Amino acid sequence: MTGNVVKLIAEGIEYPSDRVQSFIALAKAIDVLIPHDLWPEDLWQVGASFVTKGQNRDNRALAFYNRDATLTNRQEVVGGAPLADGIKEFAKAYIRYQHSSSPVAFENTVKRLDALQFIEAAFRSLRTEPIIENLNVTVLNTAVAMAKDGVGAGRHYQFAIYIGQVHRFCMERKFLNAPFQWKHGVTKPKEKTEALGREAKEWREKKLPSPEAYRALAHIYRHSETFVDRLYSAISAIFVSIPIRVHEVLQLRLDCEVFEKVKDPDTGEMVDAYGIRAFPGKDNPPQVKWVPTQMASVVQEAVARIREMCSHARAVAAWYESHPGELWLPDSLEKYRASDWLPEAGIKELFPAVGSITRFLDALVAEWRLGGHKEKEARISSLAACHLAKLPHDFPYFNGEKEQRYSVTLIVLHGNQAHAQRGTYRTLVEQATVQSYDHWLSGHDGGKKPSVFDRWDFKESDGSPIQISSHGFRHWLNTVAQLKGMSDLDIAKWSGRKVEQNKAYNHVSSDEVLDQIRLALDDGKGTGPMFEAAKLTGIRRPVDQRDFLDAQIGSALITELGICVHDYSLLPCQTHGDCLDCSENVFIKGDLGHKERVGKRLALTEKQLADALLAMGDDFYGADKWVQAHQKSVEKLRRILAIHDDPSIPDGTIVNLAGGSKDNEVAMALRDRQFAKEPHPTPIVASSPEEDAEDDGILAAMWED
Repeated sequence: MTGNVVKLIAEGIEYPSDRVQSFIALAKAIDVLIPHDLWPEDLWQVGASFVTKGQNRDNRALAFYNRDATLTNRQEVVGGAPLADGIKEFAKAYIRYQHSSSPVAFENTVKRLDALQFIEAAFRSLRTEPIIENLNVTVLNTAVAMAKDGVGAGRHYQFAIYIGQVHRFCMERKFLNAPFQWKHGVTKPKEKTEALGREAKEWREKKLPSPEAYRALAHIYRHSETFVDRLYSAISAIFVSIPIRVHEVLQLRLDCEVFEKVKDPDTGEMVDAYGIRAFPGKDNPPQVKWVPTQMASVVQEAVARIREMCSHARAVAAWYESHPGELWLPDSLEKYRASDWLPEAGIKELFPAVGSITRFLDALVAEWRLGGHKEKEARISSLAACHLAKLPHDFPYFNGEKEQRYSVTLIVLHGNQAHAQRGTYRTLVEQATVQSYDHWLSGHDGGKKPSVFDRWDFKESDGSPIQISSHGFRHWLNTVAQLKGMSDLDIAKWSGRKVEQNKAYNHVSSDEVLDQIRLALDDGKGTGPMFEAAKLTGIRRPVDQRDFLDAQIGSALITELGICVHDYSLLPCQTHGDCLDCSENVFIKGDLGHKERVGKRLALTEKQLADALLAMGDDFYGADKWVQAHQKSVEKLRRILAIHDDPSIPDGTIVNLAGGSKDNEVAMALRDRQFAKEPHPTPIVASSPEEDAEDDGILAAMWED
């Protein structure tokens, strides 16, 4: 049989490949990340599209290359090859469109690109041409498996999330030739802040600076002599006093200090209060972070030191703001401005760190000549045009903030002033960066640039190097606040973040929670039968009240409805699964997470109660028992919420509800003792004189106690 095969084309049919091409055309018209004419480039320089406060990251790039390629610190691609043609254009469109519709930080944008690179690598590993329309389950599963190599469980889970986002994006827009439902199947790793055991405890402790680190920083703050040590140790003094982010300190304004009179909640007297006005990140408005009274004098001294150390750089910044395009000159060289020629001696005075003047001027491409006595002279206007190009790209605005200029910023440096090896340029100003402070605190370049602790020869108590990060101070202050019973809402306000973000900063271990509950008896922050029983007084108390309380509190296990303090070493849990009706369940008043969980449980229980009432009305057998159980649960849940909303109960109070089951080992012993004390009808049972004498002895011993 012979003949021609004719493709049947029906009007109105739109193929997935056509939709992908239309999407790519749409993305090309979006004006984000790069100029339109740079779309064909496989390496996109996108530093200007991402603002990271307190950091100088103008050289960020997105490389549309496969996983075999490496992007160096100089933004150069080594090895590998560009993504396959069947997926590269889609990858560019996906990244550009997503940044336009749902922008994220640069690091997460890179993860979006990572997901596409894993998908492209999965296609190639399966010897299939990488075309996004041909995406299938095998390719996605392979991509997720490849993402596991060389990373931890948390990082792998993130990669899987972003791979799933690509699939969902394609499904929603009908880009796939064979649509399918899919989930990555990677289990989310358990939050280490909630984990128990030695490994989790060690992880939490590593997040927190040690006492040795604090003692070392205090010594350096008092005895440092170099500019960098004096500046950064003063910044550290602020960190250890209030929960403030690094970039928030680095962008403090000159008028950041706040002095007010506030009422002491204990005495009612008006007392002095001192705070630092900061501009928190994460979409929070400006706020005053109040400094604890014990640290107020330290922070005031640190701010005064920083203000004095940066005064000259700040003055130069103010001069440039009022003389745009001109080169700042010290008073001794101002006389040369009229002639526009600066002699060689003046060049050396202006740039003392420069070695060869000729090489320096040639590198700047500045105009110069040989003057009298064959000495070099540089044209000042030419120096200004060439040298001032090294000012921050957003000058005079500090870190891109239109409301803040360098001249009113607390921490302003001269060019290279915080650099250990490079010469300082008094003619330039710059900001102190997060990287610079972190390198001072933790070292850099594999030990070639030692940390401040190594330079000063400070060690941990076991002789190991002191290793902390700038964020460790914030974790430490939040953990202390948690231990001292500060409410989640107050901690979030103090730290400048959302309440739900507190969990990542809480490193209080189960042992510390246990100690916190036991201390509730001493400081009066405990209420309920568990604590009231220990307060009973009388003649010949059988045990000390603290020992009595310790006997009831044996653990500190976090549950949905509070904290379980049952001592499992004495008796298994007698009310397993019924924490709400358990006398060994406590909670912390003001814990918003607990309040939210109880609210959700209440809504569910009220729905169950309504269903049980309907069933009882229809004469379902046993429905009345469920009605009674749900009514009891609803009543207790409402009592818990009422305690959370009660302003008369201070936040941080450890609460133990009355009316719970009493089947813990101490409660059973007390119940047996009470039973023995109460009168009972004499049983009509014959007993021997010996048995009567033994019973009388037991009762006598009880009354004697």
